[in-house]
Amino acid sequence: MKSPGAQDNVSVSQGVRMMFYMMKPSETTFQTVEEVPDYVKKATPFFISLVLLELVISWILKGKPPGRLDDILTSMSAGVVSRLPSLFFRSLEVTSYIYIWENYRLVDLPWDSPWTWYLTFLGVDFGYYWFHRMAHGIANKYFIGLLASAL
Repeated sequence: MKSPGAQDNVSVSQGVRMMFYMMKPSETTFQTVEEVPDYVKKATPFFISLVLLELVISWILKGKPPGRLDDILTSMSAGVVSRLPSLFFRSLEVTSYIYIWENYRLVDLPWDSPWTWYLTFLGVDFGYYWFHRMAHGIANKYFIGLLASAL
């Protein structure tokens, strides 16, 4: 069921800016979870359009496509398949976030303040940076252990 407050239309400008995380705070700030649009769903047509534009420009400039068609289709399929876990875990993620926010938050930030948007943008990016860095560290230790045991 579609929520009444969610955005129905996305302009071309918004769609392109979604692709590069260049949305304005006022365009991505919502009072309730139900109002938040499905950005991936809305950005997908713009992503596909950019891929096709790249193919056309490459074909015009080089006289041939920029790779094999099967590679392109495989990459696009991998992108689609990468979204499948969100179907299963998105509700768990949102429910966990709301529970933690309601029971363990340290401060209340005004939902409609641009400063809240900027601080959370930096906070999420900082958190992802450390998650990504630790993932590489864990993977490296795991693979080094495998190599050492194989030798």
